[in-house]
Amino acid sequence: MSTQPIISENAVSVSELNATIKACVDSPVFRALEVFGEVSGARQSGAHLYFTLKDKNAEISCVLFNCARSYSPRDGESVIVRGKLDFWIPRGRLSLQATSITPIGQGLLFLQFERLRAKLTEEGVFDEAHKQPIPKFARSVLVVTSRTGAVIRDIVTTIRRKNPVIDITVRDVRVQGEGAGHEIAGVLARVDSLGYDVIVIARGGGSLEDLAPFYDEELVRAVYAMRTPTVSAIGHETDFSLCDFVADARAATPTAAGELVAYDYYAFVDSVRDTAARMRRAAVRAYERGSMRVRRASEAVNRNITAFHNARQSRVIRLSSALGQAAQARVHRAELAAGRVSSLITRAQTLAENGVRRAEVRVERAAGLLDTLSPLKILSRGYFTLRAAGKGVTSVRRLAVGEVIEGVGRDGSFNATVTKILPLEK
Repeated sequence: MSTQPIISENAVSVSELNATIKACVDSPVFRALEVFGEVSGARQSGAHLYFTLKDKNAEISCVLFNCARSYSPRDGESVIVRGKLDFWIPRGRLSLQATSITPIGQGLLFLQFERLRAKLTEEGVFDEAHKQPIPKFARSVLVVTSRTGAVIRDIVTTIRRKNPVIDITVRDVRVQGEGAGHEIAGVLARVDSLGYDVIVIARGGGSLEDLAPFYDEELVRAVYAMRTPTVSAIGHETDFSLCDFVADARAATPTAAGELVAYDYYAFVDSVRDTAARMRRAAVRAYERGSMRVRRASEAVNRNITAFHNARQSRVIRLSSALGQAAQARVHRAELAAGRVSSLITRAQTLAENGVRRAEVRVERAAGLLDTLSPLKILSRGYFTLRAAGKGVTSVRRLAVGEVIEGVGRDGSFNATVTKILPLEK
């Protein structure tokens, strides 16, 4: 059997404890306080301002009701808060309820950041000339942030609402606490050469010390050295970290970062379709204009061809008629010439016949003379023709003793040898 624990007579309930604390806090010693510290995490809700007052070793929550009637400090400022302690019994929460706030200068952390910003500005780290344009049509986006929290959901939701095709990659990093800036700088150095179109460095809002990693000099210089375009989306719209100044572009919120890096896919598709439709319409109009010009040119060519054909046909007819007349004239002249030729032929025949008769007479006379002078006639009278070495002998001086000679007579021939030569004495 289980036994019920015995409650001591000294035990008190939570309500009694908190009421006791409340009674102590409400004592006069805690009603007129002046507390010095640095403001952090200031936020206004309605007419009231809530913030944390801290120093190097401790912090306390503060509230300023109806803050419009007093000075409203910024994060990092050093102030004197006048007021009283208050203890809220239901939540057991102790706070400093301020009645007035007096600024006494900027806090140490804020001052350190300002000095670093001045140093980097002088070096030209924040120069606009060094910044790269953010791609209008990014295909791959890398988000460097913590996987927990609403930041990554806001960015992904915003991108996907505009564009379903962009490749989104998330690198999980610590975005708060000591060493977070060094971790983020290392991640950026490793991903810079991986081919992303744009890199988003994102974090939600927070106090100045919460955003301290994004004021880290190592991280700022790592962003400066990036070859990939970078977008800084750190804190709320009123927060400006050193990463915002060095990045190629600043987005006031993570949602704004999603809007910045994602092109509107649906509007782009509609634009492409509209452009294609306009191009089709323009092509149809151009085709119709071209067809009209071709038809007009064809009609003009046909007219010119018809006119050219008719002109050529008329010229051919004229030339044919002229040729016919010229041919008839030439035939007539040829007929006249034929008559003259016929008479010339008749005359030539007469002259030829007369010439032939005269020639026959001359031939007969020449034949008689040739017959009289013919060697055969001479040979028939007992003469011989002598030949020596194939040549006719016309002189004894051309013969030699012992030479064979041939004698040709009317009825035959003979060979003889020369035995003696007796030249005729003159």
